[in-house]
Amino acid sequence: MVWLYHERQEAALCGQHCLNNLLQGPFFTTGDLADIAAALDHQERRLMMEAGMTDEARAFMSQGSSNVDEQGNFSIQVLSTALSNMFGLVLEDSRRAENKSIMQRPDAQTGFVLNRHSHWYCLRKLDNSWYSCNSTAMGPEKLTTSGNFSGLNTILRDLTSDNWTVFVVKGDKWPAPAARNAGAPASNWVDPNNLPRDPNDEMAFGNGYGGNAPRKEEPKFTAFTGQGQTLGGGTKRPATADMANLSEEEQLAMALSLSQDLAKQARTPGQALVVDEAAPTTTLQVRMADGSRKVVKANHTHTVEQLKHHVATLAPGVSFTLKGGFPPKPLEDDALTLADAKLLNEALVFCPQ
Repeated sequence: MVWLYHERQEAALCGQHCLNNLLQGPFFTTGDLADIAAALDHQERRLMMEAGMTDEARAFMSQGSSNVDEQGNFSIQVLSTALSNMFGLVLEDSRRAENKSIMQRPDAQTGFVLNRHSHWYCLRKLDNSWYSCNSTAMGPEKLTTSGNFSGLNTILRDLTSDNWTVFVVKGDKWPAPAARNAGAPASNWVDPNNLPRDPNDEMAFGNGYGGNAPRKEEPKFTAFTGQGQTLGGGTKRPATADMANLSEEEQLAMALSLSQDLAKQARTPGQALVVDEAAPTTTLQVRMADGSRKVVKANHTHTVEQLKHHVATLAPGVSFTLKGGFPPKPLEDDALTLADAKLLNEALVFCPQ
């Protein structure tokens, strides 16, 4: 029996799944790819700033990352860098002139990566047969019979006609497939001749990536209709009618005072963590606004609130939001322990406000 590694779709992490299915093992984590995306963003910002803060640089800096979005979609640059850095493999667009001969005899290759509408999956030659490894499917789909690759040209031609971009994976340093059940759930290894039942089989996932998977309904926005309160119950401010009776200087002073009070209340007071070395510990990485990384050692029982107070000591006086998980989301439940919040050994993001 042949067991093949296959990651199923989670969130919008098809780029990660594509690489791991291509390499046949859990070689890349979301954190690995997020680190590469952050490094590429840093390089791009540095290049844009070489000529100073031009209008073009200012517009570029105001945009989000071009290498990963909030849903976890990674760019071709991230995928290509990951393969190159770890295994010396190179992704090249099959439409390049020098790859024309490869596409005339694609069976000589080991793998292809495909992209359309932000979805990634791969074709991989395994056990002398070609398989489609798409994270939206329950497992690898055999495309050719053993040793007979005559249909591969037609398959790639049809994919190109259907607006899929085909990338050739070049290089000869392919890693050996990961040992079964090593570093990933047992369910990630499947028998391609006896795939597990799809719990959403009526949704017909398929390799065409029709986007038919059930989606979680977005929360409906409701405008705020309550009564506002002064943060922290501080000093009472004059009503709107009273403000009209103040001089321009008095109104300016009042506005500055209010702004300063709000800024102080928004800041998280700094307090370093006290680590009990006799209790279980974890190491966290905090990516700061300047791209640097700070390592934080904590106990499993420290709370999210205590972690925020410690992070505040890394950037005194700066109001911030701390994000974790992937895609990164604000850590909002301060009462949770790091263990309960699933933050052990995680990478966090410091976001100035």
